[in-house]
Amino acid sequence: MEPLDVLTDAEAADLVKRFTEAWQRMDPDAFTPLFVPEVRLVHPMERDTRGVDEARAFMTRTMALIPDLRYDVQGWASGSGQLLIWGRLHGSLAGGPIEWPLVDRITPKDGLIAERVAHFDPLAVIRTVLRRPRAWLPYVLRGRRA
Repeated sequence: MEPLDVLTDAEAADLVKRFTEAWQRMDPDAFTPLFVPEVRLVHPMERDTRGVDEARAFMTRTMALIPDLRYDVQGWASGSGQLLIWGRLHGSLAGGPIEWPLVDRITPKDGLIAERVAHFDPLAVIRTVLRRPRAWLPYVLRGRRA
């Protein structure tokens, strides 16, 4: 196992800033410069992605389902070779609001993201989808393209 990169406070703050800016742009291509080529993304509701192309495809599918999705970063901490970023995701799905709290655990490598593990309760999303029949088809189709 490779040793973990230990970020200085300034390096961690810079990565959080770039991550937040990518979410503000809501463009899958805004995220790819943040990732090492072999990046791994882990999510509770979709298979893990490996590599920049799969990560970009995941972001594209997510943004297509919730085009106005935003991540309000509420705080962050770093230590032991890890960076934690927490906040809430929110947007509109099938004509109504959707939001859920989230904690991302990021493993950095050379100032970039080598791994991002998203921690959230998937039931918050599933309950909203189930209450909105107009969301069912886009949600199911999103999963089939995974």
